[in-house]
Amino acid sequence: SQMVSEALRTSRMRAEELAGVAITDAYVVISGKFVRCARYTDHVFVAADDNCISQSDLAALRERMCNVKAADGETIMELFPLNYKGDAGNEMKNPVGCYSKQLSSTYNFILCEHVAKDRLRRVFLDAGIKIREIFAGAAVVADSVVTSDEKEDGVAVVDLGGGVTDVAVYHNGVLGYIASIPMGGAAVNADIRCFNGHIPPRTIENLKCQCGSAVVDLTPDEVIQVRSRSRAIKPISRLNLAAVIEARMTDIAEYVWREICDSGYSKKLGAGIVLTGGVAALKNVADLFNRVTGQEVRVACAEIGVQTESLEKVSTPNLTLAVSLLQRGAKLGACPVGVYIPSAKPEPKAAPKVEPQPAPKAEPQKPVEPIAAPEPKPQPQSATAAPKVELEDDGDDIVDGTEDIVKPSGLSRIGSWFKRALSDAFPAPDDEDDGDDEY
Repeated sequence: SQMVSEALRTSRMRAEELAGVAITDAYVVISGKFVRCARYTDHVFVAADDNCISQSDLAALRERMCNVKAADGETIMELFPLNYKGDAGNEMKNPVGCYSKQLSSTYNFILCEHVAKDRLRRVFLDAGIKIREIFAGAAVVADSVVTSDEKEDGVAVVDLGGGVTDVAVYHNGVLGYIASIPMGGAAVNADIRCFNGHIPPRTIENLKCQCGSAVVDLTPDEVIQVRSRSRAIKPISRLNLAAVIEARMTDIAEYVWREICDSGYSKKLGAGIVLTGGVAALKNVADLFNRVTGQEVRVACAEIGVQTESLEKVSTPNLTLAVSLLQRGAKLGACPVGVYIPSAKPEPKAAPKVEPQPAPKAEPQKPVEPIAAPEPKPQPQSATAAPKVELEDDGDDIVDGTEDIVKPSGLSRIGSWFKRALSDAFPAPDDEDDGDDEY
């Protein structure tokens, strides 16, 4: 589911860029084993006294059909009447105005697994898209390839996809039967890969579309030199390639015809079989289906409801389902869209500009003056303070004109005695100049 959500986000961004609108809602189709159809018959009594069928009788019959409950784990996607019958048992296309005591009808119910729808909605929500409506792929694909007259005559529309093949059968203008076959173009690619393992998977699809054929008898006897970028791969014969494709496509055609026969419309296909989808672009695929089914077969692209200037853009069968889905959604109502704004990478926020402030003017530094030791403040003597002992100054402890109080000790006494001895031995000269410059 994460891979699907990522693919949806990429597709949405691409579509928004091309269309120029912001996509928030979408119509979606679902196919495969999750979808099937079932029939249910019921009746109502005509309300008018004269037994004339009116529109209210049809509404009452439809209301009864809407109250039908699906099987456990399934939900009803669509329901529509296949026919109406009166007392005599004759089928009536439009019974309003006819006379009958009761009105019966057989409705065709298109059912889908409830879990599959919930998962599909969750995947789209993860991609930022809200689903407005979900349709069965087989019930939608015919809108752009067959006309109302062909639906009236009877036609089978076969959508040859990559993973599944959807079959829808129309008769009397209504969808009478749908089926999904779990086999498609991916099975053909796998067979080619098994036949020649030297071919890269990415090259197989191009090889099948450009050189492949669904019928060996209509294929020329040639040798294909397959190249992958700059290197050459083992050559393969076109006849052998066609034989592999024909074998698998024959299986698909047989399954399709079996579903048509089970629907009960095999002898009511006045407009034949219409092939569309990506695999329908394969060469000679219509001839193969003609040989298997015996019906008139043609390959169709989206044409109905498409303007002339846009036909060239949708001229490939693989776009048929997308165009048909757009037409079905347009009938139900437009989706809200906004103006597409290209997503740009956020620019890194610039750092706030800081205006340079003028540096403060440097003031001339004053010469550092030596910090004088604080003189001891004389403390007032209290009555309880111990008496201070003053030492007599003998004049010996004088240094640089500053008188220091030296604590009396034994060393100081020896020093004082030694100084006196030196002074007596070498007396200092008198201050008066005696004319002798030598000491």
